[in-house]
Amino acid sequence: MLRLVDNVRRKQLAWLQAIYDETGWNQSELARRGGFSHATLSRFKNDANNSAKLDTDTVAKILAVSPIPHYENSRAQIPQGFTEREAEPIREDTLVDLTVARMVTAAKVGQNAVDAWVLHNRAIENLGYLPGDIVMVDLNAKPEAGDVVCAQVFDRMGNPETAFRVYYPPYLMGASNERIYLRPIPVDDRVLVRGVVIASIRPRLRLAS
Repeated sequence: MLRLVDNVRRKQLAWLQAIYDETGWNQSELARRGGFSHATLSRFKNDANNSAKLDTDTVAKILAVSPIPHYENSRAQIPQGFTEREAEPIREDTLVDLTVARMVTAAKVGQNAVDAWVLHNRAIENLGYLPGDIVMVDLNAKPEAGDVVCAQVFDRMGNPETAFRVYYPPYLMGASNERIYLRPIPVDDRVLVRGVVIASIRPRLRLAS
């Protein structure tokens, strides 16, 4: 058992370090974005017995904001009901289009917890959000009925997928011409609503000649 705990702890430590290296965040910033206490990460890292592990709730909160896949399964299967990775987080300093990067930066001005995501599917196309669009998500906003929200949906194995849907409590609903996205997702203990979409940016469309 000690070896198992040690192995999980080492994976978790390496996972956190990879997140810090990729994003430039520190413990405090990761905790702020994840919505949990900075002391959680501090106690974990500095455990005198070198045996502490992150609990499943903290792992789920980190996954909700992390650009690095789960430490236990970097190739997690896509949960049932999803045809592909629906969206991924982006940072303005990774964008090739400098105009779009400046727009993303401007959308964050005055906001202390806003993340940018790029959409990959047509789950909410009937509301005007298309694949390739960049959506700005306010992690502090309380969702209300009719809001487009960013949510983490976990399958029975604990694998997460980020989904953008319309919040109609007690469900998340798609707004699409494709039937696969119209399946209601019950907002239960397997769904974590992370934030509300407050703006979107559509990069310049370039058609092949």
